[in-house]
Amino acid sequence: MAAKTSMAVKAGAFSAAALLALTACGNGDDADTDTEENGNGEAAGDTLTIALFGEEPYSWLDDAGEPTGATIAVAEEIFGERMGYDIDIAEEPDWGNLIPGLSAGHWDVVSAGMSITGERCAEAAFGEPELVYTTALLVEEGNPHDVHDFEDLVDADLDVIALSGAVESGYMDEVGVDHDTVDGADDGIDFVQGGRADVFALTAISLEAMAGDADGVEVTDSFAHELSVGAHTFRTEDTELLEEFNEHLADLKESGEYLDLVSEFGFTEDEMPPGELTAQELCEEDPAELTEQYLED
Repeated sequence: MAAKTSMAVKAGAFSAAALLALTACGNGDDADTDTEENGNGEAAGDTLTIALFGEEPYSWLDDAGEPTGATIAVAEEIFGERMGYDIDIAEEPDWGNLIPGLSAGHWDVVSAGMSITGERCAEAAFGEPELVYTTALLVEEGNPHDVHDFEDLVDADLDVIALSGAVESGYMDEVGVDHDTVDGADDGIDFVQGGRADVFALTAISLEAMAGDADGVEVTDSFAHELSVGAHTFRTEDTELLEEFNEHLADLKESGEYLDLVSEFGFTEDEMPPGELTAQELCEEDPAELTEQYLED
């Protein structure tokens, strides 16, 4: 079947003030519905706007300006091929604007591998778990300060940075690591390469993809501070869209096609979440208990 996606990339940078000031302009509960149906009884001709964030290997724009990445491949397969939507891609370069932009109606779905946390669940709805993440640190080549996890950073007196609003920043707040934040993953890498920071904390697979071969820096071995699981992100009111997405996602996982889609971007069986783990658990249950249950058994 030919993909029903149009790769119209839209600039998505909004200031936080602008996002709060603008009135939601989304497509209703589940995007426009006053169109014909395709042969599968699904909406045909509706347009779904999907936000990406420039972080490899999840979602980013390639050198030709085309959307790519593991979560984009999944979005195109489910929303385009299986649900029959035309897809517009909106790039949002500021991680902290992804959920506010979703709530304000600037896009219908966020496809950026966003980790499911209780705090985020208060503002948005999440599809079922897709990818399990570990963390790594980007440091000067040779790791002169001998840092390997967040605990090593607590009393290290180093300049440490993370993405604004990312789980790594939250983890460091929990353990007492003094740090600053940047809006984009490229900025964090540039800070360490340029000597303006000693450490940049990010998901391990992202650091390997974006800076694994960069001059003058190295990526530490990965570690799991807490169970971190990414998924597609929806507006809380778009329950039908979310439920249908989850049905197709379950089919992809059961058939093995999900792993086929994301393996092109470096993900393996090791990054697949436990089959019994649900988004509801990640939203509602104690992260420490989930970590013990799923990571330490």
